Amino acid sequence: MSKFIYLSEQELPVGAVLPWPIYLRSGELLAPAGYVIDNFSTRNRLLEKRPVRAALPGDRSIAATLVDGEDAIARQQRDPLTHLKHNAEGTTLTYKLPGDFEARNEHVEFVGRIPMHALIVSAPPLRLGNGQVWNDFEGLPIAVQVIFGRNLCVFKTSLMRYAPLPSPHMFLRYPQDVITKPFRQALRVDTQIPVVLTIEDNHTIPALIMNLSGSGCAIATNFVLGHAGTRMKAAFRLKIAEQNHLVTVQCIIRSIKGKLSQQMRYGIEFDEANDAGTMLTIKSFVYEHLAER
Repeated sequence: MSKFIYLSEQELPVGAVLPWPIYLRSGELLAPAGYVIDNFSTRNRLLEKRPVRAALPGDRSIAATLVDGEDAIARQQRDPLTHLKHNAEGTTLTYKLPGDFEARNEHVEFVGRIPMHALIVSAPPLRLGNGQVWNDFEGLPIAVQVIFGRNLCVFKTSLMRYAPLPSPHMFLRYPQDVITKPFRQALRVDTQIPVVLTIEDNHTIPALIMNLSGSGCAIATNFVLGHAGTRMKAAFRLKIAEQNHLVTVQCIIRSIKGKLSQQMRYGIEFDEANDAGTMLTIKSFVYEHLAER
């Protein structure tokens, strides 16, 4: 069993680089090695958590506190987000700032991750009007939802650090516990593909394919296409291995979002009766773009 010791105020000097990672007593990473405590407020918040570090040769055993070191190390080595890389499609933060009556839901861009240390996402605007910035809210609890591949990933974290340059982004504490559940049946990619839809009486409507999978797509348009269950034909071009392919598929409206005064968004399912070669072309496009991520 490994030994850990509690850290004193003298071991966390402001402006110095941490020579070792520090943890909560439960084994959860609090700050990685190399982290800089840039002000007294941050140091005080760290000390309130009663941080520990791994005991080193020469540390007095009387100061060492036994922690379940084997379990802590195992938790650190078990990466709950090992399959989350640059395949994140949608990332939503849910948090409540002091003075908020309701929680905020903000869609942000997933920038990347430092495995077992931090997640990096774009910083949403605060819109407070009182001069406060994200630096004032370090330690803020945040719930995260990430869609990637076929899965929806949900976990709780907190704001570790904010950086304004080169563009506003936030470092979120790496989660120890993550819930991952199936979100969709097929892999899909975000797109901006023009499409021509043919509905009743051979009436054609222009639209845009916003994302595409081997079994369906999401279509945005300013026109009303019909109700759920309406059948139609979609024609669009796909570029695969530098070659253009004209694709025509029979499809069905499965869901509708938006209002008549705004852009409508339709969830479209491709009919199972479509030609197998056509469906293989669509899947080839999807897999090529997934491989390029």
